Amino acid sequence: MNKPNVRNLSRRELLKLAGASAAVTMMAACTPAPTAPGAAPAAKEIKLTHWQHHSVSRAQTVEHFKARFEDENKGVTIDFQSIPWADYWGKLASGIAAGKGSAPDVFQIPMGLVEEYVAGGNLVPVSNLVVAAKEIGDSYLPWTIQRGKKGNDYYGLPLDVQTLLVYRNDKLFKEAGLDPKAPFKDLNDLYEQSVKLTKKKGSQTDQVGFDTGYYSAWLTTLFQQFLQREKNGTAWVDAGTKKLVWPKHPEILDLFKWFCKLSAETDDSAFMTGQSRFALGKAAMTLGHPVTRGSLKTQAPDLAYTIVPFAPRQAGQPLYTAGSHWMWVVGKWVSDVQSAWKWVYYCTNKPAQIVWSDLGGDLPSFKELVDDPRFRKDENAKVVMDSLKYATPWEWVGWAEWVKELGDGRDRVVIGNEAPDKSFNTMVDNLNKVIETHTPKS
Repeated sequence: MNKPNVRNLSRRELLKLAGASAAVTMMAACTPAPTAPGAAPAAKEIKLTHWQHHSVSRAQTVEHFKARFEDENKGVTIDFQSIPWADYWGKLASGIAAGKGSAPDVFQIPMGLVEEYVAGGNLVPVSNLVVAAKEIGDSYLPWTIQRGKKGNDYYGLPLDVQTLLVYRNDKLFKEAGLDPKAPFKDLNDLYEQSVKLTKKKGSQTDQVGFDTGYYSAWLTTLFQQFLQREKNGTAWVDAGTKKLVWPKHPEILDLFKWFCKLSAETDDSAFMTGQSRFALGKAAMTLGHPVTRGSLKTQAPDLAYTIVPFAPRQAGQPLYTAGSHWMWVVGKWVSDVQSAWKWVYYCTNKPAQIVWSDLGGDLPSFKELVDDPRFRKDENAKVVMDSLKYATPWEWVGWAEWVKELGDGRDRVVIGNEAPDKSFNTMVDNLNKVIETHTPKS
């Protein structure tokens, strides 16, 4: 799950935004109104409410787009509400339940909820008068729009695009006699490096070899890597039973056991709890999204680190990463579908993505931008951009519940000393209930 970037934008960054967004005007401007004799009719007044969960930089960026959009589309007002994370989900659920007048016209949801909202009849597809479905399919990276498609229609456009990669502390690697730039050979290599980089004396931890605290991201990547690369893209959920396929594959349980062993032996969840251990130089490696680069720039500007792809399960296998994103969608109750999608596309098209990347740390989802030199200014950036090419989307059906269940599964083993098989089966049973909750009845 992507964590919101909450830093303030500097004056220099805001000026940069203003320059970059000039391209948005050229690419997303309205079709010129036809000239006609006599006085032009009064513009229709349209008000669109837009909700998303709050982060400072994202809210400031949306406010900037809002000002430009309203200036270029007379008569259209965007009522933008940036809602604190803790309040967002309850307010959104109650608003949608109440319908028109209470629900937002445009809102932000994670990709794991899009299919549920579509199946529930809450969303309208992208207007072909704004951008044709074929153009969406041709322009965006397939995995960033896959979960928003039903039939021939798209029901959302992506933002907050992220993959998962490994960050290495250059200094700690060199002290251990390891090359921070050398890619992992396989999971065994990752484990051995993590052990070598761990510093513990009895019950006292001084340095973790791998910060495994993002448990849900670890297990998502491990399980999907196996099913996507070795089982021909097998989906997590069986289409017939609507249950997880994991129990059918002993390798999934083996990967769960491997992760619990790695986490127990090379990490310590009680060590520097709540602190950014990697930024403070107390974790040799961490698994994170590319947006982490922005956080590190603020928290540890002098930290030298190298980003590498996640390890393949076995040597010689193709690279893999799990990709996540959110989507801006339009509710069925909206008064003007075309204007709503015009606003969404204005903020998600190719030039807009350059602005989001510069200021929010998002990765672009437009195919043309993946190899654009402006995103490949150093070796870490090249690794990040290449990861867009071999990602597939997280397969969660629902959202936050998975974080809890995947984390609890690990904790029962590592902290509670429960047998891995028992914890795994409990995790599967609980997640099957989550899937049932988020799968609309046909």
